[in-house]
Amino acid sequence: MNVPLAQRTSLLMERVSPRLAPKLLEPLDQWEVIRHLGSGSSAEVWLLEDKIRRRQVACKTPRDSGLAAELSQEAKLAEQLSHENIIKPINVSDDPELSSIKAATFWEFLAGGTLTDLVGATGQLGVAQTVTVVLPMIQATQYLLARQIVHGDISPRNILFDLTGRPVLIDFGATRATAHHHARTGTPGFVAPELVLPSSSKMGLEAGADIYAVAAVAWFCLTGTVPGSPEHRVPLTTLRPDLEDEILEVLETSLSADPTMRPDLEHLLDSVAQWAIPEPVDLYASVGEQYELVLPTRQPELDTPRKRTFKRDKSSTANLGGSPGSRTTPSKGRSRVPQRLSVALGTLLLACGVALTMTYESDSVQYSSTAQAESTQIAGPEDFQAVMDELVKARSTAWAATAPDQVEQYAFIDSEIYHDDAELLSVLAEAGQYLEGIRMRAVVDQVKRTGDMTVLSVTWRIDGYVQRDAAGEAIEQIEPRQEAIELELVETANGWRMVAVR
Repeated sequence: MNVPLAQRTSLLMERVSPRLAPKLLEPLDQWEVIRHLGSGSSAEVWLLEDKIRRRQVACKTPRDSGLAAELSQEAKLAEQLSHENIIKPINVSDDPELSSIKAATFWEFLAGGTLTDLVGATGQLGVAQTVTVVLPMIQATQYLLARQIVHGDISPRNILFDLTGRPVLIDFGATRATAHHHARTGTPGFVAPELVLPSSSKMGLEAGADIYAVAAVAWFCLTGTVPGSPEHRVPLTTLRPDLEDEILEVLETSLSADPTMRPDLEHLLDSVAQWAIPEPVDLYASVGEQYELVLPTRQPELDTPRKRTFKRDKSSTANLGGSPGSRTTPSKGRSRVPQRLSVALGTLLLACGVALTMTYESDSVQYSSTAQAESTQIAGPEDFQAVMDELVKARSTAWAATAPDQVEQYAFIDSEIYHDDAELLSVLAEAGQYLEGIRMRAVVDQVKRTGDMTVLSVTWRIDGYVQRDAAGEAIEQIEPRQEAIELELVETANGWRMVAVR
């Protein structure tokens, strides 16, 4: 029976007794326990955040003391691996407070949620997005197999995403060497049939088990359902009659009850790569509200085709004529909007606005050049991602509300960013115009700290949006875009604030 996983999970959660809730972690000084991320058969996972640096880590603690050795072994194995689609452990030996948490292991925090969350929120994925998920999982499985390792529990709950949409394989607690004797492992519906045979006929844990699991994940992506056992499985063509024969064939054979009938990983990789050109997964429906504004995979929801159009009065050069900072003569009934505003909105603040990058020559730039003589320290981008998330959310909120009084929530007062944003928003408000669908986000790639100045290398992204007048009539539609910038920050009594774009 193919039952949507989200429905099954909901029904199960309703039956969970409060007495089974995980035991809370002891309060910490420098680190704050943000929330409980999830439970497994052997561990609880918590989100911790450094109160000073805003760095976030996932903390995994054993459900009982007898499972501590298993968690330690999992972390030691992961330390030996290096693959972009495999979870990375974090060494906390230099952090006395984290090191004091008994039997805990620490991992990179992946804020995009699980594949279970994504499919539960969207129903199913398209073929191109399925390729985005499955192809890296096959590559990660190949990487493990080359080291004589079988994961043993590749399933939607063990595939997480970062905010860029990168899928990452987690949970190596079930991992076994290929020569290891069989041990019961895996998630129901994704575990190969040979691993649930009667004891007398059980086979060792071989690569075919992971091939079956990866194919089951692909089935789950495409249908929103768990494949089920071969003898009770609804044909894939019934669930997705639109799929091409190539997809149907390779998934049916990969999910064969007989391991010898399944293709090898290389054949599976070649086949999946031909299904479609990968497209970014849209995590908007499944992530927490605090991350919505920083999702680079968010697709604009526009009523009209995504193309740039201009509506101009025929008797005027409209808003694009003249020199920067000049004001045009408005058409009858339309408020005056300077060319500078139109140009800035046309590229809206990918580098904090064209107006900002062209005019910023104030004290902070001079200060920055002076600071170059000081030693530069490079910090991890994860230390400042949470900071940028808050600043970008504040900026998006100010622009969406056309609220110049909110600029101080993200920009250092008297900086060029502060003055230009406040001016542009004021002119926009006076003209009775607003930006529909404006949403910004930034992904921190690198952090450099020189003296008192912090410079972030950032990929700045913005969704498509529509500039409208007071009557709600569209003036201009802007396409989504992104740009790599260097952004200066300064720490104030009220938190971090943007200063300048380099």
